[in-house]
Amino acid sequence: MATRGADGCKFKKKKKDNFLRQAKRHAKRGNFGLGKRLSEEEYNYYMRVFEQLKHVDGEEKEILVRNFFYELEREGQVKSLASNQVISRILDDALPLADIKQVQALSQVFATDLRPTCIDPYASHVLQTLLTLSLKYGQRGAVQKRCEENDEGETKEIIIEVTDEQREEFNTFMNKVGRFVYNNLEDFVCNTYASHVIRTVLEICSGVELQDSVKSSHRAQTTHALQKEVGKFITVPSKLKELLHDIAVRFTKLPNLSEIIQYDCGSAVLQSLLMVLRDVEEEQCQTLVTHILQHGLTGVSAYYDDGSNYEGVPVGLPTLFQDKPASRLLEVMIMSSTAEQQKEIFQQYFKGNMKTLVQHHSANFAVQKLLSSWKEKDTFGELFEEVCEALEAATEAQHMGVVHALSQACRRLSASQSRCMQALMQLLGCWEPERLQVQFAPMLLRMMPYKEYQAKHSEGNLPPISLQGALTLQELLHFHKPIKVVNSLLDMSVADLQVMACDPRGSHVVDAFVLSTFLGAKNREKFLNRFKGTCTSLACSKHGSRSLEALWKVASTKIKTQICSELVVDELKLKGSPFGIIIYTNFQVHMFRRGDKSDWQELIDKAEKKRKLFDDLLVESGGEQKKKKHKKKEVT
Repeated sequence: MATRGADGCKFKKKKKDNFLRQAKRHAKRGNFGLGKRLSEEEYNYYMRVFEQLKHVDGEEKEILVRNFFYELEREGQVKSLASNQVISRILDDALPLADIKQVQALSQVFATDLRPTCIDPYASHVLQTLLTLSLKYGQRGAVQKRCEENDEGETKEIIIEVTDEQREEFNTFMNKVGRFVYNNLEDFVCNTYASHVIRTVLEICSGVELQDSVKSSHRAQTTHALQKEVGKFITVPSKLKELLHDIAVRFTKLPNLSEIIQYDCGSAVLQSLLMVLRDVEEEQCQTLVTHILQHGLTGVSAYYDDGSNYEGVPVGLPTLFQDKPASRLLEVMIMSSTAEQQKEIFQQYFKGNMKTLVQHHSANFAVQKLLSSWKEKDTFGELFEEVCEALEAATEAQHMGVVHALSQACRRLSASQSRCMQALMQLLGCWEPERLQVQFAPMLLRMMPYKEYQAKHSEGNLPPISLQGALTLQELLHFHKPIKVVNSLLDMSVADLQVMACDPRGSHVVDAFVLSTFLGAKNREKFLNRFKGTCTSLACSKHGSRSLEALWKVASTKIKTQICSELVVDELKLKGSPFGIIIYTNFQVHMFRRGDKSDWQELIDKAEKKRKLFDDLLVESGGEQKKKKHKKKEVT
């Protein structure tokens, strides 16, 4: 597939090598897997198992996994073999499918001599998988589902209950590994492989699923997701909850916190700890944030005290943001802080530095995070003014996410909305004279200033709609007084509106317009009427068809009749389009074609009632999920 680079030239994307292809290539050179050495015969056997696991299902897959574990047990070197890259990968895939007794047996083997396992590049992955499975099987009422084929060839599901004795053994294993990690925290926190084991321990001690970006690197062989039963919530044993608290307290007593923060692994562990504490132990989370602010981040600057301008670092960039691991930790701290702590972070690291920060390739994300996480409306004004003054610097650096984050914060906090609108118009050069304000929406969609937009528009050479521009416009439509944006959209030509509605990014602006609760029925009807004559073109476009459906949902009977009157003329064109045929069916165009429109109206009304009923059910379901999510996890 050809892609355009930054210079506009086409290049082919390099096909990503998968593990199997790499392993076969290395085997031809005599390298039979990294880690523990295998003979060629052993390597070929395990590679066949790995390939077969990808291509079989059901009972056949379970039998293959069972035989694989029998073979490992026969060798008598399960733990040693897990230090081989290939076997580690197979164990990661096979353990969730293994019999409970086989998982138990492996847990018992791994529970001995934990240090070498934790720091091993491959065995540590198996330990992580065992921990997540132990939490799953340690739940009350835990079961394992197996497939079995009867004499008639029908596959039947069998439920195997986990016994109380087995549950206790899994809980003992988790507690043992967790306590070992706690006792060796200072050694493990900056170790590439052991730090990932710590992150998994934090997950099982909280029952909180961490983001992949924090939990594992992009090169990791698996993300080690928590093993959850569909529709069930994880209950964390009380001993593991106590362990989580102990780990958090232990971090406040480490003497070399500033040094830990500057390691990628150390920073990632602290980010993980803050994320899980934020969900299950808020008070301890606040204590840890305060400690890092006072004893961790302040020490980072000591490593950059020579005052030299490092490569790629703008002059005046605060020292904290010169350290990537530390700045990533700061982003998570902002999300996990109280309103007072956020204010302290702003005063210490952002105030007076905003123009430099928004131009920096990574520090601008910290600014976005500060805006998207800011909690207090009353103190937002100072941050708003600082960012407003830096908007031009952000757009010059092409960091348009800052613009979107600002508008999003104004909408979320219901603060400084008219001032935000004015700042964006001034940024694009259409605030004064007032007659230029009607050009605001199309300019914002492409994040282009007035003069440049006019020149490109007259040449017929406008660039595609910008993602951040479309997102920002959607936020503005949900402001309390979006009249300037509404007038600008209504002033756009029919051709420009059609381009917007058929664009994968612009089509969501149509959604925002029709769904905004701050728009009157008259403006909504005017907007619908602006698409007169474009319905067939929209219907036959992938994204235009979803825009047309969005318009249809809020349209009056009169407007719906106009839409169908257009569509019925191009019936054959609609039927010949993969998207048009959907519109043709959903809008009941075949019924509209008949003389009597009462049957068509009846069908449309029934469909509308069903849709509203379904929407109400979704809202109720979403509310229930939120209640359950925020409900504190029970102690076993």
